[in-house]
Amino acid sequence: MAGNGATGGKREPDTDLRRRAAWLLGMLAIVAVLLVVVMSQLVGTGGGSKGDTGPRDLDSAVGAHPTSSTPSVSHSSHSHSQSPEGSGPPASSGGSSPVHGKKCPTKKTCTLDGDPGGGVAAINAYRTQHGKAAVPGGVSAEAQACAQQNGNGCSGGWAETELSNLDGPAAVQKILPFAHLLDDMKRVDIGWAYDPGAKLYYFAIIRTT
Repeated sequence: MAGNGATGGKREPDTDLRRRAAWLLGMLAIVAVLLVVVMSQLVGTGGGSKGDTGPRDLDSAVGAHPTSSTPSVSHSSHSHSQSPEGSGPPASSGGSSPVHGKKCPTKKTCTLDGDPGGGVAAINAYRTQHGKAAVPGGVSAEAQACAQQNGNGCSGGWAETELSNLDGPAAVQKILPFAHLLDDMKRVDIGWAYDPGAKLYYFAIIRTT
């Protein structure tokens, strides 16, 4: 009886150790599962796309500071008017002829023929009011394209803005912070376009220094 009692006393600690080991293994398994869940959440969050930079400001756009050379174009598009406030003959833009009048024949944005808003005259009026000499100006295909594209793809010393009416003086006031109209320049080219959908007129200038 004494021998059997001693043998039974040894088995109880072994059983307790096994229970503790099983409990520890269970805890380790739970911790491992939690780690996997946390890691998967972190990886999923890190793989998200960057936020948008926001819409382009359509109120006014400004081009690079003017260079000493005339902006390059694929063909001769600058109409050199001898009169400082005169408008030169318009050139075609983007393979389509500018529209005569103030509206477009379709719902697509189109360039307008000539200087219907009196942009060149408004620029020179502003210059003379501030003691600067008037400069030759006119319509160019490059300025028309700049206006039609709402400032996208413009080059040289350019500025572009949008208006609800064909109003040269108002356009000049809107581009004053960007256009450097009182700088020395040899010539200024302008272009007008109309967007039937937005019901906005686009006005662009390109300075030649």
